[in-house]
Amino acid sequence: MVIGGGLAGCVAAAAAAREGAEVTLAWRAPGATALYAGAMEIAGDLTRLPAVHPLCRLGMDAMRIGSDLEDASAALLSWLQRAGLPLAGSARSRGLYADLQGRPRPANLVPATVAPGELSALRGRRVAVIGIEGVSEYDAESTAQGMRELGGVDAFAHPAEVGELPPGASLSDIHGRAAPELRGLRAEAVAFPPGLAGLPERGFELLSVTPSPHGLRLQRALEGVVEAAGVRSVRERVHGFRGADGRLRAALAGDQELPADAFVLATGRFIGGGLVKRRRTHEPLLGLGVFWEGEEAAASRRLPRLEYLEPGPAFAAGLMTDERLRPLGADGRVAFENLRAAGAVLGGWDEGGEMGFGVPLLTGWLAGRWSGTPR
Repeated sequence: MVIGGGLAGCVAAAAAAREGAEVTLAWRAPGATALYAGAMEIAGDLTRLPAVHPLCRLGMDAMRIGSDLEDASAALLSWLQRAGLPLAGSARSRGLYADLQGRPRPANLVPATVAPGELSALRGRRVAVIGIEGVSEYDAESTAQGMRELGGVDAFAHPAEVGELPPGASLSDIHGRAAPELRGLRAEAVAFPPGLAGLPERGFELLSVTPSPHGLRLQRALEGVVEAAGVRSVRERVHGFRGADGRLRAALAGDQELPADAFVLATGRFIGGGLVKRRRTHEPLLGLGVFWEGEEAAASRRLPRLEYLEPGPAFAAGLMTDERLRPLGADGRVAFENLRAAGAVLGGWDEGGEMGFGVPLLTGWLAGRWSGTPR
């Protein structure tokens, strides 16, 4: 039983099904995965992970973590390819890609439609940045300037039309429309705002902002991955559990009781509702321990003072696990023998950092495999 339909939850469900388990995925809404801008950072410097980092707590050395990240990345690439979303890259390689403001963003994996825009490959080439007439929130000239100044690319703006748009149109109004024809345009590569269909051979997409077509495509593809894996999908909010003697027996979703032998909690952070902050951050479903820098968040004297100055430290709070991804209670002991946690609900890492997708990918991969393997 997997709770949560983002990257970590879908990977956990597919990985458990791959081990031969009968899997149910309960999810309410896409959560933060649908906000994905198009750049997946998978692996950073694995030799310098802090002790409270969720991957450090797996009890593996950097080489083993790196190897498992490569396996998880390869599986994800294969699954998404079959679901109609080809990605390019690997856990070992990293490139820089321009966003809608022309700023370079690092990534290990990007959609195949973004990959030709890797900035080092564009240097020395003339790049047209397509502006869409009638869309006011996106300025192709500013994007081109950013690519010139920050990416070292010879970029220039070029206006184009995609048909009639509503007054005050936004980028979401061009999603799914055919890319404009560019006869006579003298450019070796062409950068398009994300969301258009049928890009020309020399075209590529920029990274996005919310609402993100890259994120919506990723979420749809992940749903296709779990469907292809034979996972039963339940679109209900899990509001509780039934259990006894240190083991969970069933999840309660809507008016249903969903029994299982093993459970994966991949409910996300604040957007997904996996953590709730009412004065102090807490985990709402099971009352699991929430930790910050290795100590229980509710007992920390430093955390409230730091949050008073700015909210950033709250985003490092979350669940802490043992070496098998079993979350701890407030007393520091494993709360339930057959429960594992994965993804953003875990504390001790930065979702916007260099392992922003590596943590949900690897913890989802391992939690699913370990839960799906017969004891």
